[in-house]
Amino acid sequence: MNFFQTQDFFKKMYPNTLITFEFDIKCIRTMEIIHTDGKANPVHHLEYNKVKVSVPGKEPMYVDIQPHRMCCDLNTVKEHIKNIDPLDQ
Repeated sequence: MNFFQTQDFFKKMYPNTLITFEFDIKCIRTMEIIHTDGKANPVHHLEYNKVKVSVPGKEPMYVDIQPHRMCCDLNTVKEHIKNIDPLDQ
């Protein structure tokens, strides 16, 4: 399933419930830092292959999804790099 199909699936499974979908550091598949003429661009790419799904009253779960690519700024990429735990790979 892709990210949007995963959202639809859980919303149907838990109707009238506030479900949160979050991409955290454990969801990242690849980080792409883009440079042009030796300078970092304002927009970079993160690709996720999991999404963290939180349903009230249940433990959060990580659900595998098809790769989902999003744009972010350099500070977000730096923050993710800073929080990577090499033993958690």
